[in-house]
Amino acid sequence: MTRRLISLAFAALALFGGESRAQGPTPPADYDGRGNTYVVRIDEGASRAEIEADVWLPTNSLAMFGVSPTSTHANGQADFIRGLKVTGTDGRVLSIKDLGEGDYELGGQGRVRLRYDIALEHDQYAWPAGIEEVAYHTDEGLMATGYALLLAPGEAMQGAIDIRFELPKGWKAQTPWESRGENRFAVPNRRELLNNALFFGTAPAETLDVGGVRLTLVLGKRYRASKDLFVELLSKQMASYREIFGADPLSKRYLIIVNQGRDDGGAYASSFSQLIGGDASADNRLGWGYVMAHELLHFWNGLSLTPTDAREEWLKEGWTDYLTVTTQARNGLVDQNRFHWRLENIARRYLFARHGQHLGMSVRDAGADKQPNRELIYGGGSLTGFAFDVELRKASQGKVGLPELMRSLYAEFGKPGRTYALADVERHAKALTGKDFRDFFARAVESTEYFDARPWFEDVGLRLDNYLFDESYVRPSPDATAKQKQRFRDIFGTQVAAP
Repeated sequence: MTRRLISLAFAALALFGGESRAQGPTPPADYDGRGNTYVVRIDEGASRAEIEADVWLPTNSLAMFGVSPTSTHANGQADFIRGLKVTGTDGRVLSIKDLGEGDYELGGQGRVRLRYDIALEHDQYAWPAGIEEVAYHTDEGLMATGYALLLAPGEAMQGAIDIRFELPKGWKAQTPWESRGENRFAVPNRRELLNNALFFGTAPAETLDVGGVRLTLVLGKRYRASKDLFVELLSKQMASYREIFGADPLSKRYLIIVNQGRDDGGAYASSFSQLIGGDASADNRLGWGYVMAHELLHFWNGLSLTPTDAREEWLKEGWTDYLTVTTQARNGLVDQNRFHWRLENIARRYLFARHGQHLGMSVRDAGADKQPNRELIYGGGSLTGFAFDVELRKASQGKVGLPELMRSLYAEFGKPGRTYALADVERHAKALTGKDFRDFFARAVESTEYFDARPWFEDVGLRLDNYLFDESYVRPSPDATAKQKQRFRDIFGTQVAAP
C-alpha cells in the first residue's frame, strides 16, 4: 500500500482513529495519565524551528502526518527534520528506525521526550498542492501547517495537549485554538494539532462572530484595505452554508490566513490558508472570492462531513465547487456575465480532462491520484452535482434539491468519526424522493464514457455548447419553458436573471 498522501482530508481522517503508519507497532503501554506538551521556538530569521515535546507514545510508532513527497524530497516535509533525538524518562536515548515518508519506529515507548529542528526552507521548493499547504515566509512572518512542524504518536494520542511558541520579538502566534496565555494554547486533539494552518509574525488579526462561529482573520498588508470585502463574503457565505447543512460545522473557532502569492488555497480542520495573485477588489472577486468561498464550504463538506476514502473526492471537491456557484449567485456576489463564466468553467474543466488530457478513468477512480486528475475530479464532480440537483428537483416536483440532500447527509454523518460513501448518498436520495439514483451515478461517476451535461443545462433553460477540447459556452435558451425558468430560480435565486 502506498503511503503517499492522496488528500489532506484523508490524512486528517486518519487522525480521528489513530491509525498507525509504522511497521510492526508494539502492544500498547499502560497510559500514565499525564498530558502532552510541545514547545516550538522560531529563530530571529525564521529560518529554523526548534521543537521540544513531552508526549505519551502508546506504541513505538512516531510519525509526521500529511507528508507530500515531491521530486526533490521523497519524504516530503519529513526531509526538513534535523537532529531528531528521542529519550525515555530514565534519560536513555532510544534508537530510531526511519521507515520513510515521515514514519519512525522507536526502540521504546511510553513517556518520551522529543528534540529536533525543522529547516524552514519549504517555500524554496515546489509542492503538489502549493506552498500554502506547507509553509512560507512573508515580510510579516511565517505561515506553517502542523503537518510541516510537528511529530506525533503514530497511534491514538492520549491526554491533553498544550503547545507554547517562543517567537522573535514582536511576533504573535495566530491559531484556531483556545488561548492559555501569551502564545500558549490548549489543543483539543491530534487532528487539530497537525491538520491546521498557523501564522507567526506581526500581522494583526481581527476576530468576527459569524452565526455563532468565531472567525479570526489574518490579512497580509496588501489586503487590509479590502477587509470589508472579505467580511461581506465570509458573512454571506457562512449564513448560506449553515442554511444548507442545517447546523454549524464541527469546530466553532476558525483561523483564515490571506497573503500574496500564486492563487490557491487549502482548508484544514479549523483553518484555511489562501494566497491571492494581486489585489483583492470587487472587480476580481470572481477569482479570490471563489477560492475563499470554496475553502470556507469545506468546513462543512470535507472536514465535518467526510468521505470514507478517495473514491468520493469528486463529491467533496466537485459538489463544493457547484454549491459555491449557487450560493454566490444567490448572495449577489457575481454579476450575470461572471455567473455564466463560472458555469462555463465547470463544463470546460470536465471537457478538458476527457478530451484535452485524455483521462480515461472514471470520476470516482480519479480520486486515487488527486493532483494529476484535478480537472476530472473538480469538473466531473461539479457537473454531477449540478445534474443531480436538477434530477432531485424533477423527481420531487421541486421540493427537494441538492441542499436538502446535503442537510440529510449531514444530520447522519456530520459527526466525529462518521464517514459516508456513494451508497449512502443514493440511500438518502431515495428516502427523500422515492427514486433510485443508482443508474444516474453509474453513468455520471462510475463510467469511463463521456458524461454529456447538455440535457441538464436545458432543464434550467440554458444552452451549453462545447468546441474542441477547451471551449464551453453557456447562454440562455430562447426556447426555455416557464417550468425550466422556475427551476433555474429555485437553484440560483433571483440575483441573476433567469433565461
